[in-house]
This record gives sequence, C-alpha cells and structure tokens, in this order.
Amino acid sequence: MRRLKLAVVVVLAVVLVGAVGAVAYLSTPFHATPASIQSVEDDPRVSVSTDGDVAVLAPADRNASVGVVFYPGARVAPDAYFETLAPLVARTGAVVFVPKMPLNVALLDADAAGEIRARNPDVRTWVVGGHSLGGVAACRYAASHDVRGLVLFASYCDGDVSDRGLAVLSVTGSADAVLDRDAYRAARSRLPPDATVREVPGINHTQFGAYRGQRGDASAPLSYEAAHRRLAEVVVPWFANATAETPRPDTSAAAA
Repeated sequence: MRRLKLAVVVVLAVVLVGAVGAVAYLSTPFHATPASIQSVEDDPRVSVSTDGDVAVLAPADRNASVGVVFYPGARVAPDAYFETLAPLVARTGAVVFVPKMPLNVALLDADAAGEIRARNPDVRTWVVGGHSLGGVAACRYAASHDVRGLVLFASYCDGDVSDRGLAVLSVTGSADAVLDRDAYRAARSRLPPDATVREVPGINHTQFGAYRGQRGDASAPLSYEAAHRRLAEVVVPWFANATAETPRPDTSAAAA
C-alpha cells in the first residue's frame, strides 16, 4: 500500500511539473522585432493603440467602416503581425484588431471576434482571419457568425465553411516547413469553390509575421521586408475587392 501511495504521489508530481512547464512555455510568446514595430509606429497613415488585450491598427486620418479581427498563431504575440497587417490599414482604410489569446492559443477564445465587434458598432463590414492555429480559430468563428470574408495565412479550416457565402483568401508560402501540406490539401474542399488560393514564393512560416525562432521552420531566401511586400501584393487587392460591395444587413448583434 505504501508503494502504491508513493507511486501515486510521483505520478501526480510529474503531471504537475509537466502542467507548470506547459503553462510557462505557452505563456512565453514570440514577439516582433523592435524594428518592425517601429516601422509601423512611424507610418503616418497608421495609428497603433491597444484596447485592453487587443492591439488596434487604425487609419490615422479617418473612421473605418471595415474591420478585421486577426487571430495570432500559437505562442505568437499580437505585435508580431503589425508589419504584415499594416498595409491593409494604410492602403484600404480598414481597422485591424489583433487580440492576445489566453495562454497565447487562439482556440481557447475563438469567439474573441464577437467581443471586439460588440465594442465597435460603427464598423459595419467584418472580415476574420488568422495565422496557423489562429486561422483554425478564425474558421470556427466564421462557420457560425455573419462575416464578409475569411483570410488564412499558412492555415486551413477544420470545419466546413464552403456554404457560408464567404469571400476567402488562403495564402501559403513556398518555403514554409511548418504547415502540414497533406492536411492543408485535404481541407481545401471545406472552403468555397471560388476561394482565392495563393502560394507566395520564398516565404516561410514565420514571415507571415515578423518574429523569429519558430521550431521546425525552414530558412527563407527572402528578407522579412521583401516577404511582407510580396504578401501585401496578394492580400491588399483581394481585400479591397472583397469588401468593396455594398455592405450586407448587419447581423453582428445577434451573431456575436
């Protein structure tokens, strides 16, 4: 009996240490390089602020009627996406919200977009998106809420949104060694048939943001600055076209 009790104590101790280690690991996210954050803060077209745990990139000279809620990848901080999402603000006049996720895992708060929408009633047209695991969270939100579009960076949906009437952009990078390509291809049928699918040459997984150190990623032939320019060349025109239509009746109050 004493040996059994000792074994139970040892197992519980191992589980506790593992849980503490996991929490510590997830609670230490990847951040953007200081230079990339500064480049966005120095852009006169973009205002950078925070609303609670949500980073906000807004047009400096106007009120936005189109909003984007972007879910970060696992263990990635909101500031890691400033440089890749700022072109949407500067060139289309949209406002972008990047929420900090519980334990930096977007699936723990896939409904974060609903809370953001409720706090911003003047924004009439909404798009959700995400990077890697954050894209899965964005898909889950889009599957059951009224949004205009869905943007996936190196990600795919784990549920079917093919009949949701969404404008969808799915972007991958040719140098990405983290994305599960087989799962990505298998998930294509879960998107609408007219989804826009693009592979950007030379971009790896981390270059969808501005952070470093992603385990398992490959080196990329492009600089981060060049990668972000190529990404913007795909995302900005698609976004402008997808949100140019007359806004549909707003159902966010009921949907959120």
